[in-house]
Amino acid sequence: MANLAIVKVELLLENLLCAYCASRIEQKVNSLDFVKNASLNFVTKKLTAEIDRKDYKLFLESVNRIVNEIEPDVKVLQVPDEKPVIDIKELFLIITSILLFTAGLFASESSWWQIGLFLLSYILAGENVIRKFFKNLIQLKIFDENFLMTVATISAFLLKEYPEAVLVMLLYRIGELLEEIAIRRSRKTINSLKNLEIEYANLKIENQIKRVSPKDIVPGDLVVVRAGEKIPVDGIVVAGSCFLDTSAITGESHPVPIRENDEVFSGSISLDGTIEVLAKSFYKDSTIAKIIEIVENAASKKSQTERFITSFAKVYTPAVTIIAILVALIPPLLSSEPFKTWAYRSLIFLIVSCPCSLVISIPLSYFAGVARLSRSSILVKGTQYIDRMAGKIHAILFDKTGTITSATLKVESVMPKGISSKEFIRLLCHVESFSNHPIAISITNEFKVKVDAESVKEIKEYAGRGIEGVVDSKMVIAGTKEFLQEKGIVIDLEPEEEKNLLFATAVYMAVDGRFCGYVVLKDFLKEDIKETLQRLKQLGIKTFLLTGDRKEAAEEVANKLDFDVVFANLLPQDKARIAQSIKKEAGKAATVFVGDGINDSPALALCDVGISFARGASSIAGEAADVILLENSTTRILDLIDISRFVRKIVIQNIAISLSVKFLVMLLGTAGFANLWEAVLADVGVALIAILNSLRILKN
Repeated sequence: MANLAIVKVELLLENLLCAYCASRIEQKVNSLDFVKNASLNFVTKKLTAEIDRKDYKLFLESVNRIVNEIEPDVKVLQVPDEKPVIDIKELFLIITSILLFTAGLFASESSWWQIGLFLLSYILAGENVIRKFFKNLIQLKIFDENFLMTVATISAFLLKEYPEAVLVMLLYRIGELLEEIAIRRSRKTINSLKNLEIEYANLKIENQIKRVSPKDIVPGDLVVVRAGEKIPVDGIVVAGSCFLDTSAITGESHPVPIRENDEVFSGSISLDGTIEVLAKSFYKDSTIAKIIEIVENAASKKSQTERFITSFAKVYTPAVTIIAILVALIPPLLSSEPFKTWAYRSLIFLIVSCPCSLVISIPLSYFAGVARLSRSSILVKGTQYIDRMAGKIHAILFDKTGTITSATLKVESVMPKGISSKEFIRLLCHVESFSNHPIAISITNEFKVKVDAESVKEIKEYAGRGIEGVVDSKMVIAGTKEFLQEKGIVIDLEPEEEKNLLFATAVYMAVDGRFCGYVVLKDFLKEDIKETLQRLKQLGIKTFLLTGDRKEAAEEVANKLDFDVVFANLLPQDKARIAQSIKKEAGKAATVFVGDGINDSPALALCDVGISFARGASSIAGEAADVILLENSTTRILDLIDISRFVRKIVIQNIAISLSVKFLVMLLGTAGFANLWEAVLADVGVALIAILNSLRILKN
């Protein structure tokens, strides 16, 4: 039984600019005895943790203490305060520092005026960095970028390299500002999802409409949605028609026509009409609420690469600091070269070694990937699934009904007997229009006959079996073969027809006690499944069909589609067993399952990546899946693979660029071919390049 006392809490760490410090805060919070699964997303600056409800006050106090120790300028907020993309105060300080630095360059060399101007410029540019350095030093917490920058620039002052010392700090401060602008722009894109939240709902009670919070709507409530308003919860249209803008949910840019009995999703906008929607879910379970929750939480489940970079930074920074000390001491001791020369070179080594470009850009790349996927109607529940879909995929396993088929029965053929086709359809639609059964709805939607309700009398429905009524004084019975036979109707069919209808879904009809024909309905394949399977084969991915349907139905599908292997007559445990076997065969490559039914849940949870659809999927399948496709299209699986691979490509580029440039400048600086300002330019420059490269994910 779930522990109801455990709650998920979120705090915003305002002014958190240091990626390394963010990882230290996350580590410290996770070390608290009463905290479970704490995660700090540096991009959104959101700290998420699971705690016991009674420990909330203690948690808040502990986070404030930890943050104050590591980053005293950071504010712990319970309510997010949106900051502008550009910090005007920060910009003013940088401009003032630049003016003072420029004045110092024109002052008399080594005069008190020049040193004073440079010192003032240095303090304005580096005040935050220096203050954090000394506070950390008192607490014996070193080896971060504040340590690297302060030691390097103060040492440069002691070596009388005044312009370079100031320029290093100034360029670093400018770089920090540009990085923060880039990250805030990215965060603004991600947080735009908040705009999808719905402010109110028009609840209809008898003949009155009351404006309420969407959270107050319960299944069975009637909600009125006017032109320009958002549908607050998932439901069924019971009155009215309109064109819907569903772009926020499915990514589809074209308006979708909606009429009675159509299913609609929260977050869609009525463009030109008023509809009444019968709620079938609570707001927290609605499509739009799940989109926001999944995207916001995705970055808390970190990829293997992100975890590696965090661990790498912890070892890397102390290591390069020790190497820098050795560079400063060993060559002068072993040769006659002056100590000042090698001390200067070790400062270059220190500055360029800062791991910020990696610690910032890698999580940002994955977070941008989550946002890009959500814009393509694909929700991933953690960045680790982007990693898995980007790597080698051995096989993708597909369920049949609702996954590769539409899961909506459509009329395949009409076979009237002793009656015209037009009259057969007219009488059938008149009785079926009084039923809410999915088959009845499929029939009436297919033929769109104008029903004269006054001509229909004495309607009586038999749940799951059929319906009867009097239409224009004629007794009409429609339903299963067995239902009509129970009513004494003799169904006379040719042997070939009997054979074809053995496994088909059919509605039989009789008029005034005489059999008048039948209509055959079929669950058709999705239009895009053939293209999807072809592309997967081109990518070298095996495809399997796992279905609980009978062998004949599976073989019919297999004849139309090019699956590598088809399994039929499977129970849920059979699907899980086969998935386990294929996963074992795959080795280190990923195995993916795509399904939407309750019986698919074990296999969805067992495979490396489980994919389900938002539309029509069972709630259990939605919980078990790692990826949710908002659009009912299998080609979104191809988009998932493409975008995931693009994210991985960007991550690899950022790692390669950052490390290669850093190591090159380290070598050049040690050999005497680079100076301090070139070192900081390389450090800040490579961080900006990596960040901007990460933001390409949002554009492409």
